[in-house]
Amino acid sequence: MISHTSLHAHSPLHSPLHSAQHSPLHSPRHSPLRSPLRSHLQLHSRKHISCATWLFTIAILATTATPTFAQRLFRTTTPVEITITTNLKALLKDRDSTKFQPHEAAFTYKDDNGQTVTIPVTLRTRGHFRRQARNCDFPPILVEFKKKAANKTLLQGNTRLKLTTNCKPKNNDYEQYVLAEYAVYRVYERLSPMHFRTRLARVVYNDSAAAMPSVTSWAFLTEDEKEVAKQVSLLPEKTKGAYFDDLETTQLATTALFEYMVGNTDWSIAGLHNIALLRDSTGNINPVAYDFDWTGVVNPRYAFPDARLGIKTVTERLYRGPCLTPAQWQPTFNRFLSARSAIDSIYKSIPSLDAKLVKTAIEYYDEFFKTISEPRAAKHAVVDVCLPKGN
Repeated sequence: MISHTSLHAHSPLHSPLHSAQHSPLHSPRHSPLRSPLRSHLQLHSRKHISCATWLFTIAILATTATPTFAQRLFRTTTPVEITITTNLKALLKDRDSTKFQPHEAAFTYKDDNGQTVTIPVTLRTRGHFRRQARNCDFPPILVEFKKKAANKTLLQGNTRLKLTTNCKPKNNDYEQYVLAEYAVYRVYERLSPMHFRTRLARVVYNDSAAAMPSVTSWAFLTEDEKEVAKQVSLLPEKTKGAYFDDLETTQLATTALFEYMVGNTDWSIAGLHNIALLRDSTGNINPVAYDFDWTGVVNPRYAFPDARLGIKTVTERLYRGPCLTPAQWQPTFNRFLSARSAIDSIYKSIPSLDAKLVKTAIEYYDEFFKTISEPRAAKHAVVDVCLPKGN
């Protein structure tokens, strides 16, 4: 049984807008008051415009000046075979502390010529729910390394990567959850021009102390938020408290509809919960979604919705995005509908993803596509239940 404390910590309603006064479940119409984010941006635009312009220029130069072999990790969807060697027992014990301890490790793979390449890295456990020992046998990991050490290797262009691991390596259901969440990232990549790039990996974890047996499991690597911003010549924005009106409409609509499509209520714009914000030099803000294990399309046994949302399971869709008219929604609906066959192909292309789960996922998406194809159903599911202010 998961405690109330863990529910609160993981709650999608855990944000500045989720107070009794401003709950998006009963939001008032948008007030003329500026959001904390907009006030922050206006202050910086007055006082630090030259600094912001300089940083934006640096971001553009960093993107355009990157060598041709940079970001080789994300150029293909072919799974990469990796061996990580570290004091595995110490890593797995590093769980419930508030401090993230560094663990020295070796990251090994074979290059295109079959030569073994080893990169010195530092590992840290990360996450919230999955990092806790009572929930998972194996925690998610942050992989950090020096830029020089990664030069001309598979990791070129990065200095840190998230590694989404198998929560319970001895349980095949959890192996499938990793593959299913990876599929959701691939779908978002297909639908959103701004997204976190991922690479599926088959990982062998070796214990350098030889105190426990090796662990082999599926995992996937995800790029850092700064790299996401660099790809589109933007900058990360860390200020909380954004309203929907603060954000670029098309990217917000894309992200909100995607979250509804995959059955995700575990996100918050205002709280920056499973959402990254990217801004340009003029203050335009774009939301980018990540972390999809608590979605209805993945439907892991440990996931449950916040009781305040009024739904019983994560497979029940609930729209938690901005208010648009049916006419304003139609271009986004059309774009999603045009990607339907591509989404099916993504699921069918992922190795070792169980055929029954592929069928279930495609059927789950079919329900969504049927909804947005019927004006009355779309109005009932999305337009009529929108959140005027934010989430």
